Amino acid sequence: MEATAGFRFSSILIVLGPPRLTTNVGHDMNHEEFALWNSSRRAEVIAYLKAQGISSPQVGDWPAFEVAPHFAIWCVESKKQKGKIGWWVFAGDCPTDYVSEDGQCHPRAALRNLVKNWRDYIPYMKAGKQPPNTKFGGGANIRELGDLLEKRVAILDEWLSDDSLWEDR
Repeated sequence: MEATAGFRFSSILIVLGPPRLTTNVGHDMNHEEFALWNSSRRAEVIAYLKAQGISSPQVGDWPAFEVAPHFAIWCVESKKQKGKIGWWVFAGDCPTDYVSEDGQCHPRAALRNLVKNWRDYIPYMKAGKQPPNTKFGGGANIRELGDLLEKRVAILDEWLSDDSLWEDR
C-alpha cells in the first residue's frame, strides 16, 4: 500500500480491515478474545482523546497496527478535513499518547514520530523533571517513569526496524 497525503480516513479502514487473528508477534487469539481486547483498547483510546479535549473523536474500528495484546495504533479522523487522518493514537503496555498526522499517512511513520518524541522526553525524566509541554504521572516517580519509557522506546525501536511486522500495513 502506497500512502499519500490524500489518503482518506474511510479508505484506510477498508484497506486495513480487521487484523489477523495471529497477531504480529505470534500470540494466537480467537475471535472473541481479540474482539474483547480490541474493544477495551479502543474505549481506552476514545476516553484518552476526550480527556485531551477532543470531542466526539472518530476512531477507527480496528487498529491500523497491532501487536496484540500488548500495543496498538489507531487512526483518528481529522476535525478540520473530514475523511482524512488527523492523529494517530498509541495504547497498550505503554503510556497512551498521540501524534498528529504528518502527511505520510502510515502507522509506521506515526510510530517513528512518537518514538522520537519519547526519546526527547527521557533525559528530562531521568533528571527528575517533567518534559516540556507534556506531563507523565504525578511527578513523584518521574525518574522511574523515565526508566520505563526508555525500555518501551527500545521495544518500539525493534518493532520499527522489523519489516516483517509491517508487510501487510
